[in-house]
Amino acid sequence: MGVGVTVARKIVRSSYVNGGKSVVEFARLKRLAPRLTSLVTIEGKELLDEAIARGKGVLIMTAHMGNWELCGARMVAEGYALAPVYTPQRNVGGLDDLVSIIRASAAGMDMIPSEGWGMRAIFRAVRNGKLLVLLQDLDARKNGVVVPFMGLPSSTATGIVKMHRSFGAPVVPILCIRNPDGVTHSIRVHGILSDQPDEDGNPFGANMEKSLKMCNNILTSWVIAHPEQWIWLLDKWESTLGTAS
Repeated sequence: MGVGVTVARKIVRSSYVNGGKSVVEFARLKRLAPRLTSLVTIEGKELLDEAIARGKGVLIMTAHMGNWELCGARMVAEGYALAPVYTPQRNVGGLDDLVSIIRASAAGMDMIPSEGWGMRAIFRAVRNGKLLVLLQDLDARKNGVVVPFMGLPSSTATGIVKMHRSFGAPVVPILCIRNPDGVTHSIRVHGILSDQPDEDGNPFGANMEKSLKMCNNILTSWVIAHPEQWIWLLDKWESTLGTAS
């Protein structure tokens, strides 16, 4: 990001604080459920409703920012049929099961794994008009296309563009952030990204690399605006910068 050591340390410290609060909030999600409407506000709801009205399902593009779990539960409470795509944890039967239970029972989200039987469920969810949630800030490794993220080459997942091509489902970026008070949160719905042309004036999806660049440009703007709220430990550049083990 081109910041000095002092600023960098402040960002790291604040990132850990946000992460710690998010873990506690997630563990207490069932108890927080009755207060979700006061804890989390939704800005730009009409933009999401416009995308849903097209009847082709919706591809929500988001990132590991703020407390995305709490924000997901808030959207379910608002009446939205969310189907987040997740990467199963390695310790099946332990943390993976606990997280899945909380997401399903407390948040009411229809979780879909990114592998195995999940691929059929993903297509079924889109066809049924659900809101498929895709965390687009992960390192896609050998399965992705390399495009810039924060000015550096990054392997980026292609699923969001492929599904838009297949179903015509609109792509809607949604940012979840913790407010300055440290307690409340905001969900910010952006305009329909797939309605915008790429840098050459072609429709979204016409060129994979340029469409993914559009996605990463939005993610980059989020991180620059709220660096302390992104989970930097994800290492989005691991496979492209030669640090992979």
